[in-house]
Amino acid sequence: MRFARFVLMAAGVCLSAATAGGSPIEVGAGGNHATLVINFGDGAGYVFDVAFDDAPTGLGLFDIVEASTTLTTVRNEFEWGVYLDGIAYEGHTNAGYGGGEDWWHYWIKDAETDAWESPWDFGASGRPVSDGSFDGWVFGSADVPVVAPDPATLGLLALAAAGALLRRRRA
Repeated sequence: MRFARFVLMAAGVCLSAATAGGSPIEVGAGGNHATLVINFGDGAGYVFDVAFDDAPTGLGLFDIVEASTTLTTVRNEFEWGVYLDGIAYEGHTNAGYGGGEDWWHYWIKDAETDAWESPWDFGASGRPVSDGSFDGWVFGSADVPVVAPDPATLGLLALAAAGALLRRRRA
């Protein structure tokens, strides 16, 4: 019985965490849309649907998001371009180079069905964003960005997992 309570509590935590996310956060204005995915080192992730008319750069997506939300960035300028050194949003923050993989990794793809790739020949300040493209940022890992599923899907998965574990436990 103790195991069943644990499973139900875990499912409740997953469900409440799922509802904290939600659909993409819509920002900007215009007829074109790009997706900006941010995965913090603590596991928090956010997806922004950025609307625009004039094509921004990868960093320009952040300008649009920062103008409409509480998201902030720390940027350092070098001869070769701008380095994104920190991102903070909704109580989550990662900044600075901490050695190893502890820095913001930049990923791009031109369409939802494309594979993520890391642009080694240009940075976010040199990336022309187009309608339907994706830019992703991951802190502390060289893994590709994770676009979180819809909260309702996560909740159903959590409840299904809890039910399966309860059934398995009773058998």
